[in-house]
Amino acid sequence: MKLVSSFETYDYFRRRVAKDIEEFWICGLRSDRSVIQSACLFRGSVDQCMVHPRDVFRFACLKNASAILVAHNHPVGDPTPSIEDNDVTRCLMTIAQVIQIPLLDHIILGKNSYYSYSDKRIIRL
Repeated sequence: MKLVSSFETYDYFRRRVAKDIEEFWICGLRSDRSVIQSACLFRGSVDQCMVHPRDVFRFACLKNASAILVAHNHPVGDPTPSIEDNDVTRCLMTIAQVIQIPLLDHIILGKNSYYSYSDKRIIRL
């Protein structure tokens, strides 16, 4: 399976992410954007999930990923990013650039919609 658009990425993760608690997922990709493996790295509460960037990139390195996609859900249904979401995304973007494993997108899943940092041109390749 290849994930080449934000909608495909949203569709891929919405089938995996819990509905009632916040989860943070990663997907490691080959250079052709085919999926190597995905995993839930962090589980939180109904409104919060702690994310540690070192664990995100540990997964990417262990899976020999050429690039990564990350996603998390907002159980309340509104996919609008929080200040913390923006901070985590900026941190991941910085580390991705340094270690040369591109972060292609960060998707926030709402009830029936999503937010894509790539679509909003916050993540640029």
